[in-house]
Amino acid sequence: MYDTDEEQIEALKGWWQENGNKLIAAILVFALGYFGITTYRSSVQTGKETASTAFQNLVNITTDVDADAGNDIDYAAIDAQIDVLKVEHGKSVYATYAALFGARFAVSKGDLEAAASELNWALDQNKDPVLESLIQLRLARVEFARDNAETALKLLSADGGSQQVAFDELRGDILLSKGDVDGARAAYQTAWDAASEGTQPRPVLEMKLNDLSVQ
Repeated sequence: MYDTDEEQIEALKGWWQENGNKLIAAILVFALGYFGITTYRSSVQTGKETASTAFQNLVNITTDVDADAGNDIDYAAIDAQIDVLKVEHGKSVYATYAALFGARFAVSKGDLEAAASELNWALDQNKDPVLESLIQLRLARVEFARDNAETALKLLSADGGSQQVAFDELRGDILLSKGDVDGARAAYQTAWDAASEGTQPRPVLEMKLNDLSVQ
């Protein structure tokens, strides 16, 4: 305890001379840390919103194409929007979906090489295991169409997850094209057995299996 106000003031001055710089530094560290985290979070949120807007623009363009398929497709506008997402938001899931759109329209143009490039990019960037099987399936179809049967089969050797029935059916198609009737039949049967556990009918798969059962 201090007897006078003057003693309290002198004691405070002494404490400040000894600890003042440390206190200021601690305040600055806290302030910089707080505002740094706040700025980072704001930047991340802004980036997500910007990517979402860019993806919505892409969806709008492609929706117009689907609704009016008779008109010329503005591939330049589609490609430009896809590039924005891939270049500026490459780590976001929106960029992965944009690459899937790019592959779709590349196929519609008959440019299978570009489609494969888009799908390989999506596969490299993707971090969603559910989406991965869809990308692998589409890439396998493109590679099969490019006469790269072995590449397609390698893609289909992975776990197909929710796409396993489609994986097995496509593997049957590829094996049949290579003349491996027994392998194709086994693949179709595996696909059919798995599909039978669900409720969605697969009439084309059933037809393929029945065609091979009489050989």
